[in-house]
This record gives sequence, C-alpha cells and structure tokens, in this order.
Amino acid sequence: MTFEAYYGITGSTATIHLTGELPERRVPALRGLVEQALQRPLNRLVLRVHGLRSICAGGVRCLAHTQQLLPRGAQITVDGAGTAVRRALTAAGLDTAMTLTDDPTHTTGPAGA
Repeated sequence: MTFEAYYGITGSTATIHLTGELPERRVPALRGLVEQALQRPLNRLVLRVHGLRSICAGGVRCLAHTQQLLPRGAQITVDGAGTAVRRALTAAGLDTAMTLTDDPTHTTGPAGA
C-alpha cells in the first residue's frame, strides 16, 4: 500500500492527513508537511491517521521532533490510530506527550490535562 499525506490549516489548527504505510523512505514527505504547517503560529496540530496502517521508526521520531518544535502550550492530537500505529507511538512514549483519540473534536491535552 502506498503512503499519501496532505495538510490544511484552519485558524491556529493544522491538520495532517496520513494514509497507507509510512516506510523510512517516505519520512521526508511527512517532515516536509510538518515544516510547512509550522510556518504559521499553531495552537494545535491534528494528525488524522484513520487510514494509516503502519508507521516506521523514522516516522515516530519525526512526530517526537514535531512535538518539540511546537510552541509552548500547543498540542498534538492523533486521531484514529489503529493498533499498529498506536503501538508504535506508545512504545516511543508519545502516548503521554500527545492526545490519542478517535474523536476529531477532542481537545483535552495529554494525559487528560
């Protein structure tokens, strides 16, 4: 399955849509979208991953780095992570730094803050 990604911005929220399988060779595409999104002041980054079947270690590292680049108080919400993606994020400890949800309107911060 191929990897596809695109993003949009509404106000201070950027939404990145990811589908398919994210192999190491496609991580630069994800990184590029993140860099484009971060050109604007953001309060929230939403990753819509309902169609993302797998994510490589480089993709997880990219998301961890993204968390560090966001302004203080901004949050990342990962919406629709399947078992494989959720497992990869949890193994990296990102489940405590990001909000994992199946509800795209969910706005509570990490760990229910």
